[in-house]
Amino acid sequence: MRNQKYRSLQYHKTLQTRYRANRRGAYTVEFALCSVVMFTTIFACIELSRYLFVRQSIDQVAYEAARTGVIAGATANDVRNRATQLLAAHGITVSSINVTPAVFNQATTEIAVEITCNYAANTWVPPSFLPGSAIVTRTVLDHENQAYLVPASAAAAARGIPNAEPQDV
Repeated sequence: MRNQKYRSLQYHKTLQTRYRANRRGAYTVEFALCSVVMFTTIFACIELSRYLFVRQSIDQVAYEAARTGVIAGATANDVRNRATQLLAAHGITVSSINVTPAVFNQATTEIAVEITCNYAANTWVPPSFLPGSAIVTRTVLDHENQAYLVPASAAAAARGIPNAEPQDV
């Protein structure tokens, strides 16, 4: 009886070893098929993340550059220099910066900064999923000259309202 149990156990181990040997090729094929999908998904996530980072960075740079331009005494070159400095800090190398108007003066009502970036030149991996896409952002802010202007009708209405606060004597 004991000898028969030993033979049964030995036969079972032999079958298990054969099964494992036959499955080795299947494991390799399954990994080859699944790894393609897995690595494609990983690289797509990396590329999408970089695209969103570049887009958000360009939006932020355009806003910060426009803020530089709305201050009294700023020039279009100040705006371009600030935008270039911030783009370099974000690691964005290839872009074009347009500032409107070209010359700021007392009649300037708003400052517009438009940045165009070629995404393919600013990606970390070869652009497979978003090839040749250009990212364009435009920010428009009122110039400081306009920030303190009050319409004539509002100024006249404000003069007619009595001051409810007691005056210091």
